[in-house]
Amino acid sequence: MFEDFNEVVCLGQGGSYSEMAKDKLFKAYDLYLYQRSLNGIKDCIEYVDENCNAIAIIPVETSYKGIIRETVDNLIMTKNQNIQILAETTIPVNDCILSKTTEFYSIMGLISNPNALAKCKTFIKDEMPRQLNVVVAENMDESARLLNNYNITYSIIGTPKTAEIYNLNVLREHIEDAKNNNRRFIVIGDAETEPTGKDKTSIVLFLEDRAGVLMDIVKVFVKYHVNITQINSKMMNNNSDEQAVFIDFDGHKKDELIKNLLSELEPLSKSVRVIGSYTTF
Repeated sequence: MFEDFNEVVCLGQGGSYSEMAKDKLFKAYDLYLYQRSLNGIKDCIEYVDENCNAIAIIPVETSYKGIIRETVDNLIMTKNQNIQILAETTIPVNDCILSKTTEFYSIMGLISNPNALAKCKTFIKDEMPRQLNVVVAENMDESARLLNNYNITYSIIGTPKTAEIYNLNVLREHIEDAKNNNRRFIVIGDAETEPTGKDKTSIVLFLEDRAGVLMDIVKVFVKYHVNITQINSKMMNNNSDEQAVFIDFDGHKKDELIKNLLSELEPLSKSVRVIGSYTTF
């Protein structure tokens, strides 16, 4: 399936977690595709929406903050309704202190973006010098590039992949405040998957806001003994009378059981969109 594409779009560069998920995908499927890096989730989705020869690897959930709304909101609004989730994977968060030096206690400066600084504020406060000189960068890649402009006592916040790309030393690992944090990534593109026997399906139901509508939806899953793994909802266009309900559940859309389940959901909603049946790599 992935051999039909010639380009992969990653969120961020310089050792981003999206790049780490890309490496995992390439290893699992013995792939090599041209990599394009973009700085926004919406940008990644729009690029795939306009280029059918490209796939994108984007975050969809963190164990710390839950579902990433920007991902699901933009995914259901693609002009190309054939854009699907093709696979998923989970990457453990491992924010690190990286530097050209090998001595952590010689560090006097830190270059990083505001998001990383906020995620690691406890470590920075408790473990790094009080007179630490903090240089704010736009992203991880810029942090690594700026490091060349400073002396050996400066460091950055990055990933093990960043250290590999820029030949830096990993001085401390797992400096993030939220421990045991993972990020779930999805691969999206214009393609169809085949059942593997260990699949998950994601759908979005567009519903009128009426009493008992969610209970009616859940009853259909109970009837077919299909396990719901996640359910979320949001108002559409700030209209309290219409909502979109996102449901992940076990099974593949080409399974006969799931076909029957989907057919019973259709009369209960204004419309149903399957946004992927996929497995984990």
